[in-house]
Amino acid sequence: MNSLKKLRPSSGEMVILIVIGVLALIIITGQHEVIFKALFSPTAVAIAIIMLVEYLILKGSDRAPIYRRELEAAREKRRDDLLTLRAIETSLVDLRARLDNDLQHADEPQRFVECAGQTRNVIEDILKRLRERI
Repeated sequence: MNSLKKLRPSSGEMVILIVIGVLALIIITGQHEVIFKALFSPTAVAIAIIMLVEYLILKGSDRAPIYRRELEAAREKRRDDLLTLRAIETSLVDLRARLDNDLQHADEPQRFVECAGQTRNVIEDILKRLRERI
């Protein structure tokens, strides 16, 4: 079964074989001058130019929605990153203010222990947010 599949030409190979056969027929029959005149006539050139312009327009318009979706996804990711960074900045500013306040009362050991616990919780929260964004 596999050997039969290997012997069969694919559709692309079939097209190439047909083109080669038609070219051989044209050369053998001596009608190549008529074919070349038809291929390179002003009408054929105009049709080829129109097809090229149409292809470029279609190709350009097909990609525009894809680019818009990618741009929107990048904007959303950037917006989320900025929001995360702002939240981290707010947490760090609050932590600094809390540490400054607690360091003024450093003579109270219980308050210092509470400050260390809160600091650890804030740092863990900041690390979690950073790891989510990476």
